[in-house]
Amino acid sequence: MDMSALYQRRTAEFLKEIRPYAHYAFQGASMAAIVFFLLFSIAYRLFLQWVTPEFPWQPLCAAVLFLALASGRVRTYLQEADTLFLLPQERGMSIYLQTATRRAIMFQLAVTIAAWLLVWPLYGRMTQADGIVFVVLLAVLLLLKWALLNGKWTELQLQEPGTRRGFILLRWLFAALASYALMALKLPYGILTAGAGAILYLAVLRLPHKYTVHWTLLIEMERRHKASIYRLLNWFVDVPQVQGKARGIPLPGLLRRMIPFRQRSSYHYLHTLVWLRSELLGISVRLAVVGIILIVWIQNDWAAAIVYALFGLFAALQLSDLKRYYREHIWHRIYPIPEGMLKHSTGAVRFRIHLAVLLLMAVPLCFSLPNPLWAAGLLLLGVAVSWLYHRFR
Repeated sequence: MDMSALYQRRTAEFLKEIRPYAHYAFQGASMAAIVFFLLFSIAYRLFLQWVTPEFPWQPLCAAVLFLALASGRVRTYLQEADTLFLLPQERGMSIYLQTATRRAIMFQLAVTIAAWLLVWPLYGRMTQADGIVFVVLLAVLLLLKWALLNGKWTELQLQEPGTRRGFILLRWLFAALASYALMALKLPYGILTAGAGAILYLAVLRLPHKYTVHWTLLIEMERRHKASIYRLLNWFVDVPQVQGKARGIPLPGLLRRMIPFRQRSSYHYLHTLVWLRSELLGISVRLAVVGIILIVWIQNDWAAAIVYALFGLFAALQLSDLKRYYREHIWHRIYPIPEGMLKHSTGAVRFRIHLAVLLLMAVPLCFSLPNPLWAAGLLLLGVAVSWLYHRFR
């Protein structure tokens, strides 16, 4: 059996499995990430202009590098059935696991480079370091990350849970020590301290007893990794694999009166319940709250208006998930519902929810913009676009 090809196939299968949800998540997060990046860039530039050598910049830089060095995952995609079908080839699993660790190392090295690029402007300003120092410290950080990721993999093969917990603590302590030494000590001493710690750390990793393949732990860790990805995607779209608690939220009296007990209101009632009792309620609330916080925090008029528009767009895109409910249902045959009512009712429910989100975000916008009439104009424009979107989409 080609173990490397098996790993590649399982990676492709997992990506195919999450692709439908990742599409919605990308729609909801891409523009937010762009806005956050722009706002962070502006704030970081202002911070660099303000910061002085008296500011405790060393712990700040060390904390960013520490998070990049100490964290990291190794995706193995192992399954429960592997204990039956792959266990006889345990000795040959080295190729499979080497493929997994090699991919993890490449990804984690990229994360370390990104963290160093983030830290470098502050470090370079405070120390007046040149490009040679940038390259040297980057090489040291990459070597440290390689050592720590090997330590992470060794932890997963340890036989005793207590020993594993001790080595996890050791890895985090070493990452903190190395990060602070590189930032706080002068260049040669910081590198020597981190290097000596790495050599000692790698030597200690050889002491405990290890499994050839710790099947039980690796399968459990893979289950947790997969669940964490689905929980992340569940922030943006309702993911069936996430087993949330059923919400028995009673309809408030006002909302109940807004949905008359008539034939033409059937889907209004059903889709309102879907929104209240699914993850779409949490997504809508989170988008509204984050949008309000950003509008209040941002001091620039144009930026506040852009945030309002973007989060209104995100809310509309996420609410479009309501249309996948009740597409095909037996009630179509046993209950006399006119044709076209499903599409009309779904759009109407989405529009009303979206209108509530737009109204909530418009309240702080009235105080953020110089003239409240501008906020009212943006609200009316948003309502018009929302009506068109939910009417014909």
